Amino acid sequence: MFVGRVMGHVWSTVKWDKLEGLRFLLVRPHRLDDLRRLSGLPANAPVPSHEGVVVADVLGAGPGEDVVVAYGHAARAGLEELKPGGPAPAYPIDAAVVAIVDRLAVSELDAE
Repeated sequence: MFVGRVMGHVWSTVKWDKLEGLRFLLVRPHRLDDLRRLSGLPANAPVPSHEGVVVADVLGAGPGEDVVVAYGHAARAGLEELKPGGPAPAYPIDAAVVAIVDRLAVSELDAE
């Protein structure tokens, strides 16, 4: 998971059937190292200011809001109710908003 800021919306008129009606956002992680890691970029690679991760959103987050984003199975589970012993979620997504952040506090030691 990572914390990031919603940069904007992503629209798609043609998509896989199960994604119909699902909103997508562009989220930029607060820590650029997270974005480099998720994108497979070297640790010292520059990151363009518009770079971000496309995430599914069912919570209604909007531009400028901070969100918590989950990846992989955790992201899909956030979109589809999990049933014990049932099938894995079927959405073909890698990232989803799982929380909208009300307040974020980072100590100076953690910020380095």
